[in-house]
Amino acid sequence: MFALLYRERGYTRSELRAAVPDYTAMPSDAAFERAFERDKQELRALGFPIEEVPEDAFFEEETGFRYRIARGSFALPALQFTAEEAAVLSLAANAWTQTPLGSTARRALRKLEPVLEPAAGDDDAPLIQPTISVQEPSFAPLMEAVLKHRQVGFDYLAASTDELSTRRLEPWGVGSRFGSWYVIGWDLDRQAERTFRLSRIVSDVRITTTTFTPPADFSMNQRLDAMEAAPQLGSVTVDVAPGRAQMLRRMASATAHGAGHRAADAAEGFDRLTVPVTEPERVAAEIAAVGPDAVVPTPADVPGPASEPDPAVAPEPAGAGQATEAATLQQRVRDSVLRRLEAAAAFQQRVGGVKVDWSKTSRKPRRSSNSSADRLARMLEIVRYVYGHQGVALDDVAAHVEASTEQVVEDLTTLFVCGRPGHTPDQLIEASWDEGAVTVGNADEISSPVRLTQPEASALLVGLQTLRSLPGEHTPAIESALRKVAEAAGEPAAVAEAVGARPDETFVALAVAAQEAQAPVTDHEDSSAVAATVRHAIDAKQRLSISYIVASRDEVTQREIDPLRLVSANSHWYVLAWCARAQDFRDFRLDRIRSAVAVGQAETHDDDATVRPPAATVAAAEQEIVLVTDRRARWVADQYRARRTAALKVPRGPRRRGGAAAVRASSSAPVEFEAAEISFTTEELAFSLLTRFGGQVGVVGPEAHAVRGQLWVNTALAAYQSDSSTGD
Repeated sequence: MFALLYRERGYTRSELRAAVPDYTAMPSDAAFERAFERDKQELRALGFPIEEVPEDAFFEEETGFRYRIARGSFALPALQFTAEEAAVLSLAANAWTQTPLGSTARRALRKLEPVLEPAAGDDDAPLIQPTISVQEPSFAPLMEAVLKHRQVGFDYLAASTDELSTRRLEPWGVGSRFGSWYVIGWDLDRQAERTFRLSRIVSDVRITTTTFTPPADFSMNQRLDAMEAAPQLGSVTVDVAPGRAQMLRRMASATAHGAGHRAADAAEGFDRLTVPVTEPERVAAEIAAVGPDAVVPTPADVPGPASEPDPAVAPEPAGAGQATEAATLQQRVRDSVLRRLEAAAAFQQRVGGVKVDWSKTSRKPRRSSNSSADRLARMLEIVRYVYGHQGVALDDVAAHVEASTEQVVEDLTTLFVCGRPGHTPDQLIEASWDEGAVTVGNADEISSPVRLTQPEASALLVGLQTLRSLPGEHTPAIESALRKVAEAAGEPAAVAEAVGARPDETFVALAVAAQEAQAPVTDHEDSSAVAATVRHAIDAKQRLSISYIVASRDEVTQREIDPLRLVSANSHWYVLAWCARAQDFRDFRLDRIRSAVAVGQAETHDDDATVRPPAATVAAAEQEIVLVTDRRARWVADQYRARRTAALKVPRGPRRRGGAAAVRASSSAPVEFEAAEISFTTEELAFSLLTRFGGQVGVVGPEAHAVRGQLWVNTALAAYQSDSSTGD
């Protein structure tokens, strides 16, 4: 890099090989060529545009090229962010959680520090803070392919058929909507524009060297806006055990206690719920997750709600057609639940007795955070930071670049022997860290602010777009910050239109509640009313008495909480609050609060203790359970933070439909089955995964858990089999 910056007319390949010591030491021409091409690619990715200038404009094919980096070509454009824009940039950078783009976004923010107007004072933590979590391993390579305009290939599980196929795509953009991430582009096999949900990509994404030109008018946000939530189709009747299936009860529009079927060993009849349906498969998954505590009766056993239109749906002309549609919906959901239970029972039996060899790793190791490109980016950041803060403490440098002091010392040691070609003392970078005070000199060429790379700009843009609906005075600042960040990347149109994010409906409802600044404070069962009450309590600093569903134990508890903030994570909203019963801070998922009522003024608490994302897994785990997943449920190990994973061989089962041969032939496909050791608060929480994702998840250990898991599935299935035996 120093060589390319040093000589304005540039270097030929042979001159560079002679000028750079590491190139001189290369054992062969082929090794040099590989290193040279790699270094060019990494420098360009870091925002340094390497030019290839013909050595002779008239005979370029014969004379070859010179390579150079034009001075000023990588400099940050003349921008200035206001204090309000700087504040929303900080929120956008810190919105990313548990993903490599979190560090990328924060690095981008640090690059912009010289052009950020300092805030007038210390701002309080935001009362509503959306966060961005990406569990899908396909996100990072797809984002890279979008920004580099490279064709990709991957194996995809179709939602409509549950079949696997290999897809080839020109990815135009990546974005989130309705709590899920999508990639949109041109399907090379179907020769049409297609949208793919990232959670259904079940292999590594293969980035090719073939480039493409995206449509000039493409906008990821416009495509996301065009996505519509599924309309309500009607209602389905579900019978649930007394006091159980709390989340299903939360979804229900009506409950008839004791009106459902009676289990053979039950002292009283099940409760009959009327559950609105927009997506039948989603409702079926929720019912199946309850296991033996819920059953979907046949249409013939439902004389009321299942054969009549739901009152929440727009009325239609009366007649037999409505009853037929309702009965069809009832049967459709029942069939889907039964299919999941049968697949879960078969899979659990199939994996029974399988032993796990933890030495058989199932995944490629994650890329080291100390790769050459990452390390160069960090060293450049050290130079720029120390140039503006000569004599800064070593600990402060380490905290600024998010590295250990040992790593910073190693980087400074490397900088000390770098410099312009010739490498005489006056050409080398001056670096000193005596007694913990850091100074850097003789590196003027790389001390100025550098423009954002495309990944850095994308990380900030997605964060800003997620914040776009934040109520209040920051909205204009978000819009102007969006424009300036895109400009700071040097290619504003390409970056700004290729990424997108749209908030979910809960966030919009919270925004409306905040803008109205009023909310009733009486007991509520409706989820939107609960959200408004919680939002109002945060503003008014009130204590709430809540009825809360503890999903891991399928029970309802009463709590008094002092709500402090609302935070989104993994498409769910959480209330960060002080819990009087626990005498500590806790995260409460908003859709699990059945009712909320204000009971007085909240106590004062240390807000700093709540500046953290909600835990992705349940706290106080009591059970270590080993699950086995097929490739469709590979995400389980990531989302539930598996302690360890291993490849696993499972006895052959019935052949699945469609595309299996093509998928098995893919060299980048993950292993077919994977074992994952995960901590759960209760074993039922693990069992619910078996029935929710029938045929994709099983329990293999400890043996007692595996036996009870099989019993859980078989008991749930027995209710449907008894219906069949009586003439269903």
